[in-house]
Amino acid sequence: MAYNKAGEERKWRQWKEKEEALLRTLGMDEEAIQELRRSDWEDFKAERRYQDHRAAFPEYQDWESTVMSEQEVSNISALLNSVSDKQLFEVLWNTDKKTLQFLLLKMMGFSGREISEKMEVSENTINTKIKSGRTTSRYFLLSLGIILAN
Repeated sequence: MAYNKAGEERKWRQWKEKEEALLRTLGMDEEAIQELRRSDWEDFKAERRYQDHRAAFPEYQDWESTVMSEQEVSNISALLNSVSDKQLFEVLWNTDKKTLQFLLLKMMGFSGREISEKMEVSENTINTKIKSGRTTSRYFLLSLGIILAN
């Protein structure tokens, strides 16, 4: 579910007003309450920035997705099931799982750096595997006559 900035800010303000009312009844100095509010607001903004920029990154150990639109490919099984050409299916079927994971994440828009951080492999490894996948695909398309050799 997407992060709702306005809703979270409203919840934070309600929580903060209750907390400040309690602190005032307990006799806390107004200056200290305002300093606490500034500190809490900075913490809230930091969390909001994190939530706003956080990408939903699929865990590579479990690629099964429970909800998927017809055109969206969100796991390796769906990728293989979406291939209608038998030869291309064989090429992908014979590709190692890590390379398929890299290709799938790249198709989903993740950068090589993001993939390398999450999967704990070097960015060079990812780039090499993806290049290998592209080369294999190119040879496949050449064999079908879909693209012409230079």
